[in-house]
Amino acid sequence: MSRILIIDDMAVSRDTMARLLQRQGHVTDTAHNGAEGLVRLKQNKPDLILLDQMMPEVDGLTFLAGIRRFPKWKEIAVIMFTGVKDRSCHMKAQTLGVKECLDKGDFTGKRLLEYVEKYLPAPEPSPAALPRA
Repeated sequence: MSRILIIDDMAVSRDTMARLLQRQGHVTDTAHNGAEGLVRLKQNKPDLILLDQMMPEVDGLTFLAGIRRFPKWKEIAVIMFTGVKDRSCHMKAQTLGVKECLDKGDFTGKRLLEYVEKYLPAPEPSPAALPRA
């Protein structure tokens, strides 16, 4: 079971993604901006972050630049989604280790699930599944 942090200022988007991911067996935490996202991140380290770029208080790139300074959060997979078609935004996201930068206009539940599964770390085998010596 994977933990996914969803940071988006639009409640309808945030809640829809959370429900979809929960139906697939994931645990979700949500935040309405980068500042709240940092609080959630400190409470429970996620396996993956779904991050909106355009948010009040702390936007997605600012949030990401801040957390990447800490080794414990440097390798968390991040999928960013945005309505901004700004090439420099996408390039900055890539330098901060964003796995995918998705356009909100082209966003579907099926596509979200494909990317989530692609970038989640492989589950650790249960002790019962390991071969006996």
